[in-house]
Amino acid sequence: MTVVLLGSFLYETNFKVTVIDTAPSPDQEYEVILQAVGEPGWPFGSAPGRLVLKKDKTILSKTDFEIANDGGSIGKHSWNITWHDDNVEIVLTGEEQYDELLLLYYDGQVERRRLTTHYGVEKESTSGHVVERETDTAEDLGYELFPGEQQITAGYQAIYALHSDRPMNDFAVEYGASESSSRCVLSENNSTVDYIVYNRRTKNGKCGLYVRYQNEKNSDGTWSDIDGEIVEIYAYVDESGDVVSSGKTRWEDNGSEVYQEATGKNNIRMAYRMGR
Repeated sequence: MTVVLLGSFLYETNFKVTVIDTAPSPDQEYEVILQAVGEPGWPFGSAPGRLVLKKDKTILSKTDFEIANDGGSIGKHSWNITWHDDNVEIVLTGEEQYDELLLLYYDGQVERRRLTTHYGVEKESTSGHVVERETDTAEDLGYELFPGEQQITAGYQAIYALHSDRPMNDFAVEYGASESSSRCVLSENNSTVDYIVYNRRTKNGKCGLYVRYQNEKNSDGTWSDIDGEIVEIYAYVDESGDVVSSGKTRWEDNGSEVYQEATGKNNIRMAYRMGR
């Protein structure tokens, strides 16, 4: 009984998919669905969700996202939709984030980027200017790098150069509403996709941690971030620009000696042994 109850709890909090809202195109040919996946992280974590674009009964794309809403759930108020000739434009909003723009194209392609607006009103940008205005279309929505984003992008680029089977001209990072909702695809074929996701800064402040995932595609070619398996964890050393492989496929693993040295884990263990 305990196992059943625990399994039910884990399913509800991590995997259960709930339809929050649906929006048909003006010609009724397409439909986009807003879904919540599991529950927000306790107590004030982000709320995971998914956007599904359909034509009749055919799924054209599935796109995962997170909304930072002070522990609140995804609701009908979390999105704004505008239909265009070749895509549907969606702006996701939350209390603790800048707005996030997603363009879901009818051919299955997806574009996403973080905006400088909050609930459609321009906030102070990195250039120090504040302009209050309402935004309606993709052309009206401003975008620029935020503090720390250049550093994160440098890590993505270094890992991509070493481990991607694509040319550097194809390098691209998709930024969502938060740092951890960004990703960079390393390789992709008809059945699988490999991609990296920025996780956080190390405690010693010298590295950024990036997780490499591999994902099996569905029969229709779509895939979900939630289903990815960890195949490697990298540390990007800011000062040297080196990429250090950990050999880890789980967070609880120790990782290679050079990884521990770069991230400061060796120093932590040494201090523990000495009773500090």
